[in-house]
This record gives sequence, structure tokens and C-alpha cells, in this order.
Amino acid sequence: MISLIVVNYRSAALAIEAIRTARETTAAALEVIVVDNSCDAAEADALRAHADVVIASATNRGYAGGINDGRKHARGEILVVSNPDVTFAPGAVDALARAIDDGAAVAGPAFFWDEALTWMLPPSDLHTGPEKLGEVLASRSPVYAKARDRNRIRRRIAFWSLTETTQVKALSGAVLAIRSSAFDAVEGFDERFALYFEENDFLRRVSARRQRVVYVPAARCRHLYNQSAAQSPEAAAKYGASELRYLEKWNGPFMARLLKKLERERCGPDIPVWPAGATDKNVCPTLIEASPLPTFETAAGSFTTAIDVPPDVWRAYRGGALYFRVVNRDTAEVLSTHARYGS
Repeated sequence: MISLIVVNYRSAALAIEAIRTARETTAAALEVIVVDNSCDAAEADALRAHADVVIASATNRGYAGGINDGRKHARGEILVVSNPDVTFAPGAVDALARAIDDGAAVAGPAFFWDEALTWMLPPSDLHTGPEKLGEVLASRSPVYAKARDRNRIRRRIAFWSLTETTQVKALSGAVLAIRSSAFDAVEGFDERFALYFEENDFLRRVSARRQRVVYVPAARCRHLYNQSAAQSPEAAAKYGASELRYLEKWNGPFMARLLKKLERERCGPDIPVWPAGATDKNVCPTLIEASPLPTFETAAGSFTTAIDVPPDVWRAYRGGALYFRVVNRDTAEVLSTHARYGS
């Protein structure tokens, strides 16, 4: 049996759609457990008809706490933990389960931004001390930032080109398939990370036990990516606090505070606004990247020529501008950069 654990926070309609798509596209027996952190009886009541178990938390337990609470009720040999704002394409859960059956401890799907599954979401970072140092150096040196950006583009292209199940260091926590025994062996998620970095910490503890973590391109999910984090001061503050706690755990308090002290705010260049429907006229194979950040520290991508995202992405997007750039797929050279605003 597979146990799907959905952690909900004031997103009952989205959670119901996530459950529907998982049930309708999974051949294996599926047990559905919803942990509702909304502290709102109406939210929990709306979910009861769609789940086998609904746990109405007395307080917001965060994503980590919610997963741990759901695990106590899960009977499956495989746990699939999920945000509410995802939908599962046909066979996604089954493909993740096969990866676990083949020996992986944790497996993650390919994430897409749009309903047609053409805009790929970026690979995850483990956010190690050296990775954070690179981010800090990029905030202080434009020359280093440019070289680092080119390397990150190459890494995204390589990741988006994968077609076979591949061992990786990091996965997005939006959907994770986890062998139950592997979950229990590391005592679940660290609840000190209520928002952000909980999956990074979990995956590092799993890997430390020499357990395999894999990315499964055949498992495809849509995720409403980065809708408001770039614009929300509250989200930025929570991210910073959780990041410091995470760096302290894995690198020690002195190094964590030093890295945060040395970091500077990064601002992107002035980017011209382009009309909707613009296309890349270059003859080389191109990648179009889109990001809520003008620095493109994180970016979605599509091997297309249209400098825009589909209407369903714009409808879900809660930010202001989206920034686009045309990239030579062979050399990772940025050919042009543009800004667009939703209608």
C-alpha cells in the first residue's frame, strides 16, 4: 500500500485536486491522509469526504510537523508526502513507487509549472556550506556572479535533459516518495524547520546512512511554483530565519553567522519590457528561462522560442514581473533578457 500524506494550510480546494489526481492516476492501492494546519474547522470539514484520515491540528504544525503527524496514521510501506498545490500526471505515483521498490530510500518527480507540462521547474540545491559560500561571493562580486550563473545554467540544462532515473543529492519537498522504514530510521522530519529547509535536512540525514535519493523524470507533477516568495516580506523573513537555523545545524553557529553577515542583497540589471508573444529569432538551439527574480538565482525553463509563459501560469502567478532570458542551449550563453508583466 502507498500512503499519500497531504499537508494543508488554507488551501482545501487545491488539496482536493491533488488528492483527486493522485487517486485517478495511480494503479496501486492508495491511502490518503490529510493533515490540516489551517486551524479552521471549515477547511478540515471540506477535506473529510476526500481523505481516509483527516487530522485537524490544534496549531499550525508546519510542513515538517504535519508530515510527522501524518506518518503516525500511515499504514503504507511507501509514503508520498505532498504539498496541496500540486497535481499528479498519469502514472506519477506509480513511477515513484517503482523507484522505491528498486532500492531507493527517497524519490522525487519532475516538476512542471504549466498544465501542459512544458515549463520545467529548477533542480533543487542541498544548500550546503560551500553552496552558501558561492551565493555569498556572488552577492559581493559581479565577475564571480556571472561565472556562477553560467555554471547554474549548465546544471539546469543537464537536469532538464535527464530521461532516466538518476541518483541526486537534493530534491524538492513539494512531493517526495519515501520508504517508510527509511523515514523511521532518521526519525522523520526535524520540526525546527517549520518552513523552508526541512527537506534539505531530511535528505542529508537519509544520505548520511548511505541510502539512495533519486530523481524520477517519468514521474511528472505540476506545481504552482514560487507564486509569492519573491514579493512577500514575511516569507523572506521566515526563509532567512530557517536558513540560519539550518546553516547552524550543519556548519556550526560561527560559520553560519559569518556567512549571513558577509551576504549582500543582490539586485539584477535593468531589464527591458517585451510584449507578449515575442519569440527568439536566433538560429541556435535555445532555452527560455523565466524567474520571479531579476538575478535568475532560480528559474523555470522551456526548450522553446516563445518569450512568455502559458496563460494558466499567469493566472496562478501572484508576483509582479516575470523575467525572461534567451539562452544558447549548447554554450549556456545568455543572448538576451526581458521583463514581462501579467495582464
